[in-house]
Amino acid sequence: MSPLWTFLPLGLALVFAATPWRFGGLSLSLGLAGLAWVALGGMGWAWGWGAPYLYLLLLGALALGLVPYLPPYLAHHPRKAHLYGLLFPLFLATMAGVALASPGFGFLFLWEGMALLGYLLIALEGPGALVGARAFFLASRLSGIGLYLAFLGHGYLGTDWVWAGLLLGFGVKAALFPFHAWLPQAHPVAISPVSALLSGAMTKLGLLGLYQSQYWFGPPPPWVGWALVLLGLLGAVYALVRGLGEEDLKGALAYSSVENLGLMLSALGAYFLKPSPLLLGAFFLHQVAHALFKGLLFLGAGALEERRISHLGGLFRKAPELGALALWGMGVGAGLPPGPVFLAEWQLYQGFLQGTFLVPLAAGALALVGALALYFYVRLFGLAFLGLPRGEAGLFWTKGMRLGLGTLAGLLLLLAVAPGVVLDPLRVPTYPNGLLLVLLALLAGAFYRGVQRMPHRAYGTWDCGFQPLTPRMQPNGLGFAEPALRLFPFLRLRVGEYPRLEEPLAEVYALLGRAYGRLAALVQTLQSGSLHLYLLLQLLALVVVLGVVLL
Repeated sequence: MSPLWTFLPLGLALVFAATPWRFGGLSLSLGLAGLAWVALGGMGWAWGWGAPYLYLLLLGALALGLVPYLPPYLAHHPRKAHLYGLLFPLFLATMAGVALASPGFGFLFLWEGMALLGYLLIALEGPGALVGARAFFLASRLSGIGLYLAFLGHGYLGTDWVWAGLLLGFGVKAALFPFHAWLPQAHPVAISPVSALLSGAMTKLGLLGLYQSQYWFGPPPPWVGWALVLLGLLGAVYALVRGLGEEDLKGALAYSSVENLGLMLSALGAYFLKPSPLLLGAFFLHQVAHALFKGLLFLGAGALEERRISHLGGLFRKAPELGALALWGMGVGAGLPPGPVFLAEWQLYQGFLQGTFLVPLAAGALALVGALALYFYVRLFGLAFLGLPRGEAGLFWTKGMRLGLGTLAGLLLLLAVAPGVVLDPLRVPTYPNGLLLVLLALLAGAFYRGVQRMPHRAYGTWDCGFQPLTPRMQPNGLGFAEPALRLFPFLRLRVGEYPRLEEPLAEVYALLGRAYGRLAALVQTLQSGSLHLYLLLQLLALVVVLGVVLL
């Protein structure tokens, strides 16, 4: 029995095990599936069974984080909670099936099923989520067109056409620039567990598909590698700059996902151009690290009832546990040592430097991405968790949610201490991360004790004739980001009650959406046509077939 058919019955069992009201069966089934996927995926990756098993390990880790988180979260959001409880396991099962499927109609069936379930999970939030759900649906149609072109045209079309279809099909799902806009539109409107799965798991299937395609359809032509490197790095820079002006916390995290995916795509593109274990290590390690820290941050955002960054502040005092977990996740996302993202980016630097034609890209684009990422997360954490509260931000923070975030944070710490879990099967050398973590902890402790022993005096804030510090004196989201945004004039600011940056490519996506709508309307008129129209179409089809046969 193939792995694909092993996991389809598991998906059905997960669906029927989910109880709609108390969610006990949902937690049990997700826990069992998560443990099974972690065990099988870790064993398969360690024994060299292939990249799909690392994805299975990644998916299992996210499922374990959702086990204690989902029951209290869905109980706090009772509207359509039973539908979420039904769709979540099936969505996870289809993603596992896609990872283990072979190229063919079975793969396409599971791919379209995953897209449909993702659309339903986003659209369930109501009318306010329809724009994001439609953007996700349109992106899924573009992805499907590319995969149908590649899968059905293999053997008939040239290699360039097949890889163009693969680049479109898998690249759209992996948020390859400029096909990334669906992700920042869909993530903020979906509930936080759905956002965690979309960013942490589903986008990785696009990366996995591109990697596996070299074995399915043969080595890619050089232009594919160059396209992935250039578009990946360009998308990483663009996403961070655009995210600096994002007011919605989940929207900013979505742009951060585009940045991280861009670095992974550039690593894969460089590997296509010049295979290197370092590039492969950066590609896979970054995927697992991103799934864990972005799942942690999206689930953490689900505890906040107010997500506008300029209306938050002082959350660290209100919820120190949430603040500490968010600080760990954002520190890893910013690429600070000894986090696994730092190691992945360091390996990407080394892999770029091994190919002399990529040295300028390594020296320029990656350095810029690193600086912008640090600025990006300082803005998020500083405005949301530090300073004074700018308003009454409601907080829903239960024991189960703490346990869910703690699980992902613990797995992220384990990956930071032992990155060899991912890198050893690739024969990629790494520095002793655990020893570095101990040294940093000792240095931090010594610095803290030294500061505590220093003599200090306390003064009142603004003790020179001004009033005490008030929330209005603190910078808002755009005010904090303005010095960096001035360096990138391609972004336009829309002024109003809530100033925001405009998406430069929004008109292009709107045009594509209108074109697809007109095409769908045309197909709908054909479906509801008269009998005479159907007979005419059959006659025309017969004439075409006869012409092809005779020629």
